[in-house]
Amino acid sequence: MSDSDSSEGEMGGMFSEPAEFNPPPPEPTFEIFTRAAKDKEPQEMKLRLVGSHPLWAHHLWNAAKVFADWMDDHPQYTVGKSVLEIGAGAALPSFVAAVNGATKVVITDYPDNDLIANIQYNADHIVPELTKEGKVIVQGYLWGSNTRPLLAHLNPTTNADTTNSTPSGTARKELFDTIILSDLLFNHSQHRSMLKTCKETLKPGTGRVFVFFTHHRPWLADADNKFFEIAAAPVIDPPEGDESSDDERDLGGFGFKVEKVVEHKMTPMFLEDPGSEEVRGTVHGYILSLE
Repeated sequence: MSDSDSSEGEMGGMFSEPAEFNPPPPEPTFEIFTRAAKDKEPQEMKLRLVGSHPLWAHHLWNAAKVFADWMDDHPQYTVGKSVLEIGAGAALPSFVAAVNGATKVVITDYPDNDLIANIQYNADHIVPELTKEGKVIVQGYLWGSNTRPLLAHLNPTTNADTTNSTPSGTARKELFDTIILSDLLFNHSQHRSMLKTCKETLKPGTGRVFVFFTHHRPWLADADNKFFEIAAAPVIDPPEGDESSDDERDLGGFGFKVEKVVEHKMTPMFLEDPGSEEVRGTVHGYILSLE
């Protein structure tokens, strides 16, 4: 390093950025969720939220709260079941599934260090014993990418690059009973990626995907709902020898059965936002399944 590089020299550091140009990131915050079902333990869950994040993980969303209470009222979808949550944020629904008796809960979000570390913190503090026992697992996952690392948690004799095989060589792998998508549909460009992950990891017949969300931007409600249109549309296999197409008209859908099960009105997350408060305060819940 030259002398001019090793000190501020005659310029006196005049080109250095003032401290306020690089403020420290906001500190994490905490929110306590109280379960509506008074017979459930623990009655409260204290969740840490990242201080700020471009993927909006610094909020505990209404959809997560409504779905958490809905799961308490419908234990058949968690007791003795394997559960996967994608785009989990603070992961409230996953923790409710865990304490309600799920056999395995795999919690995922975008592979960002702050996001994953925060979910791990919550797991270590809300369900410490289940986490130590390996019943609750936290990992980064990019929607639409290779699902083998997710399925490996249900197939412990395999790894992220292989699947289980029977002695006869027939491929055999366990799939998830329950998949959770909580307030993700505003990511319109990612609808197909989410559905691809769900289709590759959901157990046909008995498995269920739960999609709870709010139209936070009422003028884009049709774009939010496009998710279900794509989910329910029949699968289109290109003719043999044809190249795959990126044209939306040629892609087809994923062949899910779609059923609406919840419409619950709450106070909107952001009162100052534009658009109907009733629309922005309503949580919708859907179930997807495969034959």
